[in-house]
Amino acid sequence: MSEPVVTDDGYDVVIVGAGIAGATAAKVIADHGGKRILILEAGRSTGMSSDKYRSHVTAYHEALAKVPNSPYADNPNAPQPSVLSIRQLLPGPAAGRAPAAVLDTGGYFVQTGPLPFSSDYTRALGGTTLHWLGTCLRMLPNDFSLRSAYGHGVDWPIGYGDLRGFYERAEREIIGVAGDVADQRYPGIDGTYFGGYEYPMERIPPSYLDQVLARRLDGQTITVQDHDYEVWLDSVPAGRNSTPRDGYQVVGAVGNPEQGQRCEGNSSCVPICPVQAKYSALKTLYDLQRRHPVTAAPTGQRSSVRIVSQAVASRVLLDEHGRVSGIAYQAYDDEGSPRYEDRVARGKVYVLAANAIENATLLLASGAANSSGMVGRNLMDHPLILTWGLLEEKVWSYRGPEVTSVIPAFRDGAFRERHSGFRIEVSNWGWSFGPDGLYSTLATMVDGPERLFGQRLRTRLGEVVPRQFRLALEMEQIPEESNYVTIDTGYRDRLGNFRPVIRYDLPDYVRAGMAAAKEASDQIFARLGVPPLRLDPAGGPVDDPDLFPFPRDYTRYERADPGYLTYRDTGYSAGGAGHAAGTHRMGGSPRTSVVDSRQRSWDHDNLYLVGCGNMPTVGTSNPTLTMTALAIWAGENIVEDLRRRS
Repeated sequence: MSEPVVTDDGYDVVIVGAGIAGATAAKVIADHGGKRILILEAGRSTGMSSDKYRSHVTAYHEALAKVPNSPYADNPNAPQPSVLSIRQLLPGPAAGRAPAAVLDTGGYFVQTGPLPFSSDYTRALGGTTLHWLGTCLRMLPNDFSLRSAYGHGVDWPIGYGDLRGFYERAEREIIGVAGDVADQRYPGIDGTYFGGYEYPMERIPPSYLDQVLARRLDGQTITVQDHDYEVWLDSVPAGRNSTPRDGYQVVGAVGNPEQGQRCEGNSSCVPICPVQAKYSALKTLYDLQRRHPVTAAPTGQRSSVRIVSQAVASRVLLDEHGRVSGIAYQAYDDEGSPRYEDRVARGKVYVLAANAIENATLLLASGAANSSGMVGRNLMDHPLILTWGLLEEKVWSYRGPEVTSVIPAFRDGAFRERHSGFRIEVSNWGWSFGPDGLYSTLATMVDGPERLFGQRLRTRLGEVVPRQFRLALEMEQIPEESNYVTIDTGYRDRLGNFRPVIRYDLPDYVRAGMAAAKEASDQIFARLGVPPLRLDPAGGPVDDPDLFPFPRDYTRYERADPGYLTYRDTGYSAGGAGHAAGTHRMGGSPRTSVVDSRQRSWDHDNLYLVGCGNMPTVGTSNPTLTMTALAIWAGENIVEDLRRRS
């Protein structure tokens, strides 16, 4: 039961969402001086001190399943999706729907199929950067003109050249990226791509596995669908601290700047860096509170930033002229209770900076910004398949960041007329995040035909585990209106807010990319001396997979896997990369997009949207860096907008 409405008035900017997009926009606006800014966060604020952050680390250590949100407990008042709730969608009866409808309401998402949307995100102060990997790849020039270049998807209203300077600011001013430009040998780029730029910190050193694979693969040619490709390993630009270049000031841990000055090689980047050497939006938020305290009245040189957690935005309020007049939100003190106080935050300019799915859900619940009918449409991710095997030699898995190198040869090329581009990640964490993970390996040794225990078990683990390696093949996904987020009055959370209802599938363009990626992986395995698991005519293994012969390819996709799909009679198990995007895309026309190139709503001139939902296409790069660059751009546009208004 709610209390009478209380109004928070007098702000220049009201921002919904305290992840990296909201924090970045707030920082850009605040640094121009003289602005009063309110940031609303639906989740809890734990993590903004060293001891509270340690409580997240403890929760991770105690969790049996080391999944992305395991350090960050679910909050019933701001529920979040979990990969543990993802299951295969099977036909069956559903209330109010046809008897053959597909429906899954077991998690936060209401999944309507045909495939489950398999990614999650975090609803807490800091957002999903609390558990992101830290990969900071820029998009490629052709990613911005997919329709013009290859006949698929749509073109952006801006190009790579428009964003290049904002990429540099995101890498230096917000995240702090470690990388080596000389290592970034992407297809489809030239000397203007970096233009003499260098990352603020030196690259994270390649792992021993990277070095082994580079010796065997660099410069080799593999043939995929009758086309030859030269492959090589590139080091990955990453949002984690390493050796600074040219006096760059490294940002350490929140509340303890002496900690986290350098990556220490802890093997838990997903879901948590125990020393905070990896960037999270907590660092930007902490800096905002330190430099722009709410006790200071805004002046020409000083802004005031107020961060309110446990404040769930429930509706975007509109006036009779179609302008945003406020953000209605529910303020709760105790996440164990559904009691809350109704409040309204009012400002001159409003920014929605939540996850792509949460932004779309809020807009749909408000009947806002949707004259195009595109809100919630064109939901994208980076669907991925895994391949895994054992090498002849020990490569010492489960050490350092999960990914320090990738194979970029298939990020761009003429093949994108036929199938999606893809990126090949080399995992340093053995068979983690797959059906044959470390726990399964142990269980197989204990319960399998060898029945190992004691010293024999330890010896066998020491033989097998250091030889494990895995590739993640991440696909570009094209925007389709048939993949969408919507709302249904039958599905609400504890506070009465709409739960996201998702319809999701992958077209043949993406499935063909999976087939090409698996073909590439098979040839890479062959070059590494890793033969396939031999199968009998019925598809069963001839070799006993429980005995772990090395070397051997152990990849297999089971029909019971949640994301199991087929392409030309071949099965694959698709997962999600945690990269929800596209649900309120930018464009050049209010008929086909939600925001313009300045990130401002076509429908409401004082409403801006930031986040991956603005991205018309996703290419093959993790979207956080691009999202941050766009948030900087939006922040500058908001400052200009406020200047005109005053």
